[in-house]
Amino acid sequence: MKKSMLTVIAMAMLFMTSCKKDNSENPAATGGAATVTAGNYGFDGSASLGKFSSTKAGITQTTVAGITTFSISAIKDGTNESITIILLKKAAVGKVQLGSSLSNGGIIISKDYMKAADGSVNYSTDNSGAMTGGGEVNITKVDGNSVEGTFYAIAYNNARKEAFVEQGTFSGKIQ
Repeated sequence: MKKSMLTVIAMAMLFMTSCKKDNSENPAATGGAATVTAGNYGFDGSASLGKFSSTKAGITQTTVAGITTFSISAIKDGTNESITIILLKKAAVGKVQLGSSLSNGGIIISKDYMKAADGSVNYSTDNSGAMTGGGEVNITKVDGNSVEGTFYAIAYNNARKEAFVEQGTFSGKIQ
């Protein structure tokens, strides 16, 4: 049940951030209100692909039916690679451990956010089995709608291949 809920929330967040509006009246479209970076990340046992940087990321916090969800969606500048962080709680200073046996959210690392339903290109900390993913989100500052923090994760796809992200940071305004 938890895995299904996390997958539905993640897919909804990916679809919301992947939609592109026709902005013919304003050719200089503005980006998101957040920045997400990572010192290292990689897929399928490869060495680090280098740095991940998204200058048009989005941070949202919504409450539906009494459940608050804090989420960050970031697409690497110039690529379709993405990182999505979902916490099933209100943004507050503190650390949140993530893993398949926990019911508090997760991180999805994707090779292509346009293929949200393809389990071979999407890696989740929520996968369970012989190899389980995990990670941590540390919210270090909440000031009104501004939030900052760090994160890391090890995630697996449906073929049990690994993706990782480390030395991750996020900062921006909750929209």
